[in-house]
Amino acid sequence: MTMQLQSQGITDGRLKYNADGKILVEDLSTEILLSEVSSSYGKNSKGKTSFDHHKAMFGLLAMIRTIAILYKYGSFETFSRLKLHFAHTHDRTILHWTMSTPVPSVYVMNKEQRVGVIDEFRKQKNNTVHFVTFTLTLASALEETMGVLDVLKDEHDKKETDR
Repeated sequence: MTMQLQSQGITDGRLKYNADGKILVEDLSTEILLSEVSSSYGKNSKGKTSFDHHKAMFGLLAMIRTIAILYKYGSFETFSRLKLHFAHTHDRTILHWTMSTPVPSVYVMNKEQRVGVIDEFRKQKNNTVHFVTFTLTLASALEETMGVLDVLKDEHDKKETDR
């Protein structure tokens, strides 16, 4: 989002989006995941949870726009396969959301998966399996996103060189 503000000449630090966490693909200078923790374990403020969800939604939109600008010569077909990620932790739950743009000017946000967080592992037999499944599914989705970004970058570089 900082890139968007700087392109408009806005450098006021108060207008910055600070996620609780992010995953940045350094060689592409691209963020692919935002993380927000809305409350401490077992506590839930619906207002804060809703605020963080909407804040991340706008962050994902800014990330999509940034990628569209960085790889403007890539094909929309490839761009439409791109999914950016949001991990939202609140109360006793971790949610994995994605945002994509399947057709121009349409943005879709999907809840991909959810895992409950418990405080007493010994009393819950399959809880570890749920965490491992959640983590592996998220890791696989992030790898897929990085693969799409690589293709998008290659398409962009090829068309830019041909110009």
